[in-house]
Amino acid sequence: MNGFLKSYLFRATLFAGLALILGLTLSYIVYNSSTKVDENTFELVNKHIPILNCANQIIEILIEQERNIYEYFTTQDSSVFIKKHLVFNKTFDIQYAVISQEESFKNQSKLIYYNQKQIAILSEAFHQMIQERNNYDQNNYWDELRELLAQISLIRREMLPILQYIKTSTQQAVIRAQNATHQQVATSHTLVIFYSFSIILLGGLIAWYIRQSILNNAKINRLALFPHRNPNPIFSIDTQGEIVFSNPACERLLHKLDYTPEEIDRLLPQNFYTLCQKIHENNLTFLNVEQTIKEYVLQYDINYLQDINAYDIHVIDITERKLAEEKVQKLAFYQQTTNLPNQYKLNEDLTIEITRQKHFALSVFSIKNFNKIVTAYGVEASDVLVNDFCDHLKTKLSVDLALYHLNDNQFALICKEKNNESSLQLIAKKIMGIAEKPLNTVYGEFFIELNFGFCLYPEHGKDKNHLIKNALSALSVADANQHEYFSLFNNKVEEEILHNTKMIDDLRNAIIHNELFLVFQPQLDLVQQKVTGIETLVRWKHGDNIISPAEFIPLAEQSGLIVPIGQWILEQACLFAKKLVNLGYVDIVVAVNVSPRQFSHPDFLKSVLQTLKETKLEEKNLELEITEGVFMYNEEMTLCVLNQLKKNGIKLSIDDFGTGYSSLSYLKRFPIDKLKIDQSFIKDCHNNYEDKAIIRTIVALGKNLNLALIAEGVEELEHVDFLKSINCDEIQGYWYSKPLGQDKLIQFMNNPPS
Repeated sequence: MNGFLKSYLFRATLFAGLALILGLTLSYIVYNSSTKVDENTFELVNKHIPILNCANQIIEILIEQERNIYEYFTTQDSSVFIKKHLVFNKTFDIQYAVISQEESFKNQSKLIYYNQKQIAILSEAFHQMIQERNNYDQNNYWDELRELLAQISLIRREMLPILQYIKTSTQQAVIRAQNATHQQVATSHTLVIFYSFSIILLGGLIAWYIRQSILNNAKINRLALFPHRNPNPIFSIDTQGEIVFSNPACERLLHKLDYTPEEIDRLLPQNFYTLCQKIHENNLTFLNVEQTIKEYVLQYDINYLQDINAYDIHVIDITERKLAEEKVQKLAFYQQTTNLPNQYKLNEDLTIEITRQKHFALSVFSIKNFNKIVTAYGVEASDVLVNDFCDHLKTKLSVDLALYHLNDNQFALICKEKNNESSLQLIAKKIMGIAEKPLNTVYGEFFIELNFGFCLYPEHGKDKNHLIKNALSALSVADANQHEYFSLFNNKVEEEILHNTKMIDDLRNAIIHNELFLVFQPQLDLVQQKVTGIETLVRWKHGDNIISPAEFIPLAEQSGLIVPIGQWILEQACLFAKKLVNLGYVDIVVAVNVSPRQFSHPDFLKSVLQTLKETKLEEKNLELEITEGVFMYNEEMTLCVLNQLKKNGIKLSIDDFGTGYSSLSYLKRFPIDKLKIDQSFIKDCHNNYEDKAIIRTIVALGKNLNLALIAEGVEELEHVDFLKSINCDEIQGYWYSKPLGQDKLIQFMNNPPS
């Protein structure tokens, strides 16, 4: 037995020793394998995951930094901006320190640090501009702020790929570590199989435990580091709709909403199950919705995790951003002084109304003589007047009338239910009634008048641009009519505007292409019975047609082309007069018409004297005909210019006397040489006693003031006899000669009619 025992003990000892050796060997192998697994786990938990978390934190910081700057741009509150800015910088330094310790991300760390420094510099410049905003021009100020915002946003976007690279590289390192762990465990399994089934089983259990431990540790660390530190609420929901996880930010949000922690279900998006159904039906993994709880606006980012069939929901409080957007929206679409919708809002609302395909009317109306109010009382007084008028008008308009403030004195109405002329006239009359009542302001009492232009949809335009253009065209008609404040657009108005616009363009080209030419009408001295003067008349040969001056001269006056045209006429007339002087007509006087706009030009006097100098024409041979309209504006300036012309020896006459704003004080004050009796009095004077009486009066007035007199439009012998009988000095008209070109006029003067 002792032998048996010895043999058994020997074998047992042998097997035990072998088992011990195998166990020790296996233990060593397992220990060695476990050590490597532990190293991988340590590197994963203490190196890669913190870096991954830091990258995510920096991305969040960049977003919050930009949001802080936009909020500062909106609120102008520097204290909040600086406080948040310091917190972000401190948090960034902490996260950056972790990433910068990783040697493999050395270059990326430098780029991140450089870009963040650039953002800090731009933020400081942004803050400095806002603090010194009073030193900037307002238009440039806002443009420069937006430029800084764009640069900050650009740098943030440039940093995202760098941070994404760090995240991707770290995630790949995590995967490699996990794969290495799996490989090591697999090797241990293979070796354990060769030793014993039990050790294999044990090794397998240990390997499984180690693997599960690694996965659990990774998951626990992720959940512990990322969601718990996230400033935004995050919670997870399983397929049964139960909240299985929520971070501390959820409790803060519940407290803000006056809910208890047990009421966390209230944080779920409204109709959550409908949203889940939408995710599944459309095969989505992400859905973004905005919802309001009490006075807070929350953004829900719903992430569907297919691998675990659950939902992660990230909640962001965007209340302040929404308020800022509303403020920006109001600044963009509302007039700041009157708080009325502006031109941009009108464009938007017109587009909406047009899409409804229902009839409506558009009106543009303006305050008459607004510039005079500004000139007389100042900008502040006019602003107060407009504000008080708008406040008064808003309370009186019905709900189907939408009021807009387009510019200083111009407004618009969209009349949704009114689309005929009579109803629109009633609207205009009602608003006129409101406007005509005295407005008592801090600057005194004001009375205002309005002009209205209306157009209809779709009759007068099928898009907003045509409607606004046609309403403004109708307003221009009302502005031009002193006795009517209402105008409804019609196609005739548009045709006239287009015709005049084309005429002005053609007239501009006429100057360039030399389509203008001059004719001259002789003026007969009734005593000497010879030509003593000629009147210069301009004609326009446009294509095969000769356009009447009565048609294009008013347009030239309106567009300002009368100034270069008038200068050209003056030069050509002086050149021809000099030619006549050289031919022996040394006392001939050439009369040139001067328009009010040309006369009021600052360089008019200088240009006349310069023309005489260049053409070498003596001053006595030039007569300037001015209309009574010249005297209407700035009498002192007019008197000064006329005196200078007279001082230089240039003759002056009043054209069309008796038809305009005739005033005897003009004849008394201004150095006039001649009166031209308008042809409207001459035309029927042989049959009309009243015309004769007026002509006698004008002649007697002129004689008493030592002024020469000339009658225009003399076409009948009876006219000549009558004018001779009352001692009129000169005549001009078709009875003696029609207007002639240069060559024919010279022939006429060489061989005058007997």
